[in-house]
Amino acid sequence: MKKILGTIILGSMFAMTMGIGNLTVQAAENERGSISVWAEATEEATPNMAKITLSVETSDKDITKATEANKTAANNSIAAVKKLLNTQNGETVKTLAFNVNPEYKYKDGTRIFVQYTARNSYEVKIKDVSKLGKIISAALANGANVVSNLSYSLDTNEEACNKLIKQASALAKTKAESAASALGTGITGVKYANIQCNTNEFHQPRYNMSLKSAGNAMAMEDAAAVPTEEGTIKFRATVDASFFVK
Repeated sequence: MKKILGTIILGSMFAMTMGIGNLTVQAAENERGSISVWAEATEEATPNMAKITLSVETSDKDITKATEANKTAANNSIAAVKKLLNTQNGETVKTLAFNVNPEYKYKDGTRIFVQYTARNSYEVKIKDVSKLGKIISAALANGANVVSNLSYSLDTNEEACNKLIKQASALAKTKAESAASALGTGITGVKYANIQCNTNEFHQPRYNMSLKSAGNAMAMEDAAAVPTEEGTIKFRATVDASFFVK
């Protein structure tokens, strides 16, 4: 290490920093020299899972009528969706929330009752994303009138991340070895490593629209499937590491 540092005058601390792309070399008296590097690996994958929220909204001045109409429409909608699910493959439908709220309007500072609105929301999870459009169409044709919170995902996230972490780690080591060799030394071990893996998989509503007239637009259960596009999910692994040098 003396060959690299040169002469140290009066025992004062000496530090050398050299930029080589994303490389930083640091050394000080009485400390082991180290090389810090940063590397990443990315990959795109086609999602094989999807979740979507479907809701039924009904309104009436009579709370009982609003609730009963909602119950009928929700049952019909869920039944139609269930016919398209492969429950043995882990595809599910579950109720998220049910509520009934009064609606008012204001005129000349006076609150006037308008109606009651009942809303029943349920989540559908599928593992065959190619039938998502057909599921949406079936739900709309049988009573659902609000579609929201569509998200795609991959059921092998951990496997994909582990693969990319290995690639990024290997690249970080290669960068450190190349820098050490150019400086006339070599790496001897890992000082620290900060490793992360993430994806652009997030809940982004692709549909978030009130479809009050959807039942009329899709009056038949065999109506053309609503077009959907799952796109791709990008995985990104990063390694921020420091290696000891001789």
